[in-house]
Amino acid sequence: MMNLYKYTRTIIKAPDLTIGCLSTDLFFYTLVTGMEYLEFCIKAKDKKIDKKEIELLNETFQLPLNRYASDYSTGMKKKLAFMALLLQNDDIYILDEPFNGVDLKGCILLKRLIKELKQKGKTFIISSHLIFSLHEICDIIHYLNKHTIDREIREESIEEIENEIVNTS
Repeated sequence: MMNLYKYTRTIIKAPDLTIGCLSTDLFFYTLVTGMEYLEFCIKAKDKKIDKKEIELLNETFQLPLNRYASDYSTGMKKKLAFMALLLQNDDIYILDEPFNGVDLKGCILLKRLIKELKQKGKTFIISSHLIFSLHEICDIIHYLNKHTIDREIREESIEEIENEIVNTS
């Protein structure tokens, strides 16, 4: 989907959809502030930088944007990268382990934002080991086992999902 790997099968792609990606492993240059990182990411998508929009969004994230991003905690870095995605305003978001390293308040915030964006028609593809968080925000969960989709989960309770995972491994 992100054109990172060769794929020999056919993928149908809608031409006007944009995709944003949040990787598990984030990288920040040592002498780049949080604000400079956001500006770089916005420019990379050919979007216009709107300082008021950044300030408004940062009221939610409460990040010290004038500090070097490389000095942020793991959770702060994750929130900064997610904030950059939101400012890029993509149609589809691919999030790899978005809750790793994020404190409890930050996890709640991310889940709320994902739910709000879903209601606005945005699509999320999330990989995570945190089944409870996925259960709260996902319409469909695909359980991967040995590099294959083993099961599609829609309505099952957490207990049913956990029991099935434990019993099929």
